[in-house]
Amino acid sequence: MKKQTLLLGITLFSMFFGAGNLIFSPYMAAQAGTLTPQALQGFALTAVLLPVLAIVIIAPFNSASAMISRLWNPLGPAFVTLVYLLIGPCIAIPRTAGTSCEMWTWLIGTGTAARVLYTLVFFAVAALFALRPGRLKDILGKILGPLLLILILFLCIPVLLHPGQVAQPAPGPWQSQPFLTGLQEGYQTMDILAAFCFSVVILLNIRQMKPKNETRVLAGAAVTAGILLITVYALLATAAMSRSASLQSLTNGAQILSAMALDSWGSLGQLLCGLIFLLACCNVCAGLLASCSEYFCELIPAVSYRMWLLLFTAAGILVAITGLDSILSWSGRLLSLICPVAILLLITGLFRRPKPSAAPEPEATNAD
Repeated sequence: MKKQTLLLGITLFSMFFGAGNLIFSPYMAAQAGTLTPQALQGFALTAVLLPVLAIVIIAPFNSASAMISRLWNPLGPAFVTLVYLLIGPCIAIPRTAGTSCEMWTWLIGTGTAARVLYTLVFFAVAALFALRPGRLKDILGKILGPLLLILILFLCIPVLLHPGQVAQPAPGPWQSQPFLTGLQEGYQTMDILAAFCFSVVILLNIRQMKPKNETRVLAGAAVTAGILLITVYALLATAAMSRSASLQSLTNGAQILSAMALDSWGSLGQLLCGLIFLLACCNVCAGLLASCSEYFCELIPAVSYRMWLLLFTAAGILVAITGLDSILSWSGRLLSLICPVAILLLITGLFRRPKPSAAPEPEATNAD
């Protein structure tokens, strides 16, 4: 069972760790310089501890919707449905394709036809991975998650073996309030909301294992994912800090990672960065497609899991190609409003025990 919990933990880590997670900690370290340890502590609080606690708090209720419904029955489905739509087809799902595509423009170019073709292939692969949500642990936990971790090690270890100069923190909040600024950066990962969505798919994988205590296994997977997250964040941050004097002028984490890769690996650095972003984005996209499709299949059983998967894949393609920028302009502000509400709802879950009947097993879908 320990091996299965480890696989589930790697699966959950892969579902959390997307392109946004990749770029936040290197940028933070480049800006914070010598104060990176303080900034990393704040970052870990909101980017690691809160998402892990969210999974653990939600677990006894079986789902976030059941937990919230204890306050007011209609609130659970309404709030969770909004979260699924926002971080699913409206924002995160299409953004995974757009972000990973940016790292391959050196190979495919910047033309519209190339971007459309890349988007179609990207979503086809992600949907294929999500086709059987109960087996995500076999794809993400055994193959793609470990491969992503290995590639990140290839990026960071040469930098750590040949460090440069550590810069003084950039003027402003990084210099005066590194902990609070790091905390705000971690908050921007929005993983607190992703935790509301991923529980349903992880539970589905757990139930196929038929453990004696589902909640304990889920909590173990969440803690394992948290350990992996903080380890990778610390690795990326330490690597960027070690060369912050030369990286501080760069404006985002993607540029910082590319600069480190090119410096260590030459022309192969572009390929290395492209593969890291591709794997991270594809893992998250598959996890979100599976989570959204599973949730809406339970909400509206008349529509099959595979039909929901097709609909969300099509929506992701459409938004990624035509309307992502305009949606991000308003949805980001809405997400910033929803996150504090989600934290408050989690706090209520700490003080409420689930009823024995509040944790029914989800209906089986024809996806497995």
